[in-house]
Amino acid sequence: MLKAGVMYCLRRFQPLIQLLCRGHWVNHIKHNRLNHALLGSSDDLASFLFETDRKSLQLIGNRLKRLADGKCFYCGSRVHDSFDVDHFVPFSLYPRDQMHNFVLSHPTCNRSKSDTLAAKPHLEHWLAYITTRDDDLQEIGLEAGRVCNRQSALAVAQWGYANAESVSAQAWLKAAQYEAVDGAYLQMFD
Repeated sequence: MLKAGVMYCLRRFQPLIQLLCRGHWVNHIKHNRLNHALLGSSDDLASFLFETDRKSLQLIGNRLKRLADGKCFYCGSRVHDSFDVDHFVPFSLYPRDQMHNFVLSHPTCNRSKSDTLAAKPHLEHWLAYITTRDDDLQEIGLEAGRVCNRQSALAVAQWGYANAESVSAQAWLKAAQYEAVDGAYLQMFD
């Protein structure tokens, strides 16, 4: 049984704890003498173990581009050659690559949103998107080897917005424009 306040600390410091755990795991693998012949002097072990591979992201991005008629999820403008696959619920809040959490984005929209939650119009759009495009997203996810679970993605998003409301966080609307996360956000999940 965990003592009072421990769960809050685990959640609050999750990015730091995760970073430390990953670092120790990479060091453990690198320092195991049985792995030396296999690994050599490779320095990309952390990215190999913990990042979504670029080939998979390219496949996801290309399929999302077709699914979204070549338009950015956030601004609705045409995406040309350069695009990003953005985590709708920021990776910094929930570091898992779930297919229903991926959206096609202009690099500028993605950089502007950064690691914040998206504002009401984007949330409303995302809720409709993952419902109406569930079969398509599942197909893309299976092809790319990503977890595909709409209910899980919804639960994570609801949890993220509930936490944001509890600390009076701001949600990203567009470049340099934010709005307060309030109870209306949580009502959108009903």
